[in-house]
Amino acid sequence: MSSASYVPNPDLLAYARQGRASYRGMIPRAGIPEPVAEVRELSIPARQPERRIPARLYVPATAGCSNAGPMVLFFHGGGFLCGDLDTHEAMLCALANRSGAPVLSLDYRLAPESPFPAGLEDCHAALCWLAERAADWGADPARLFLCGDSAGGNLAAAVCLLAKQRGGPQAAGQVLFYPNLDGTCDTPSWAELGNRYFPTKAAMELTLRCYLPGPAEDRLQPLAAPLRGELSGLPAALVITAQLDPLRDEGQAYAHKLIQAGVFARHVECPGMEHGFVQFYQAPHNLEQGQRALSEAARFIQGEN
Repeated sequence: MSSASYVPNPDLLAYARQGRASYRGMIPRAGIPEPVAEVRELSIPARQPERRIPARLYVPATAGCSNAGPMVLFFHGGGFLCGDLDTHEAMLCALANRSGAPVLSLDYRLAPESPFPAGLEDCHAALCWLAERAADWGADPARLFLCGDSAGGNLAAAVCLLAKQRGGPQAAGQVLFYPNLDGTCDTPSWAELGNRYFPTKAAMELTLRCYLPGPAEDRLQPLAAPLRGELSGLPAALVITAQLDPLRDEGQAYAHKLIQAGVFARHVECPGMEHGFVQFYQAPHNLEQGQRALSEAARFIQGEN
């Protein structure tokens, strides 16, 4: 679907705009970002269509090692229709400092104005660009990690599949926080939690209608639902889920399917946590498990599987 000629449903557009305002209003709840060595605004060129993709680079406070290390390309959550470069800043400063790796956060196009695959194409374009530029920040192009939370976790996994289809570039690993990986909402965790915890089934239905406005079967294509893809040959993965998250079983199933396909994968479930807890890791009730999740991600990015 060409997003240039697509006119979104007015009700879905109003829903998205309300969600964006609400999501931005939650930024103070994420806490105060840790100091890092540098925060730099960037603009990534992409083609077909010609465009510039805004991005923000976080250079860790521990930067300065002579050996080229890993680098992280991050895709924010927000149901494919919310989120931006500000909503995840506290989380990303912490991830950069703990991993010692520069983190590049991407402001990809959002639905419903730009439905699938526009955001995914932005994410893949950023990976291609970063693979050529990582050395500019002292990073090893062979140690690029894709990372995302929620819908961003979907995009990170989907970029791995898309890169395999297109012959690269291949990431060194994928770090997924409570990812959305399927389009059916029919797992036991959805049955148990989907009417009581966020995201509810009702919210997920609206989200999918924004991102995939075509026939319902579109939701099952692997680039929209990576759990349904052929996972052999994909990068190693760390999948972190929350016990009280309706999406919990999708992440667990993805890790298991990767292992069955011969790919290294590690699944960590954080007890008592709800969806989004890492983004708001500074909140007292999230602090212990949020810090744990960030530390797990940092170790994985540093190659400590």
